[in-house]
Amino acid sequence: MTGWHVSVYRQQDGGKSPATWESAEGACLAVWQTDWDGLKWLDDLVKAGKAINLDGNGYPCRYTAMSEHLASRIIPYPPSAREHWLLDAGDYVTDKWAGKTVTYPDVAAQCRPEEWLIVVAWDES
Repeated sequence: MTGWHVSVYRQQDGGKSPATWESAEGACLAVWQTDWDGLKWLDDLVKAGKAINLDGNGYPCRYTAMSEHLASRIIPYPPSAREHWLLDAGDYVTDKWAGKTVTYPDVAAQCRPEEWLIVVAWDES
């Protein structure tokens, strides 16, 4: 595996309760690419009872956690994030591909500490 493509979103319904697999994604707080162990910080939050693994097989994996446990970890810069993303010769990308780590501090600042967020992680192998 070359790594993960990770995004953190608000829930469209306001995030008053933990997200489920089907929860709709709202505004994005951050998007980044990381290496093969780039979800360790998130798995540590799950072990500590501060996040919930909603499962998935990497296509994608989904998690939920309160903003108080996520926002400060990803703003101003997410853990293990690559500043410039890797791209293989055979990869197909669209104009929506950022190609670099992007954070949205203004969106993060709007989140209540008790607001449940969604984390989506795609296996990039």
